[in-house]
Amino acid sequence: MAAFEELGVMPEIIKAVEALDWTLPRDIQAEAIPLILGGGDVMAAAETGSGKTGAFALPLVQIVHETLRGVAVLAAPAKSAAAANGCQLSVDDRDPQFAIAADGLVCQSRTENWAGGRG
Repeated sequence: MAAFEELGVMPEIIKAVEALDWTLPRDIQAEAIPLILGGGDVMAAAETGSGKTGAFALPLVQIVHETLRGVAVLAAPAKSAAAANGCQLSVDDRDPQFAIAADGLVCQSRTENWAGGRG
């Protein structure tokens, strides 16, 4: 069993990590990866070269992959996409600079200098 597998990292990512000759996770990775994959919030400080980027990037890539795969596999037209993936914006967040579609699935800037939905 690969050391990264014990942390909950998916086989495709483990294969990529092994191609980089990462055989064992660094301390920061061993602590942060399971927490992030479990939905926890993590804030860490460590020396340069300690593996912080891997500690945050590996679970991020896995979560995005699993989310996109789940959305792609979704084939139930009876449910709206928002109900299916649990993500929907509130139409109450509309303002002069920020437009949200009635279904809550699409947002759009009404200004060229938009800097985000929340200031």
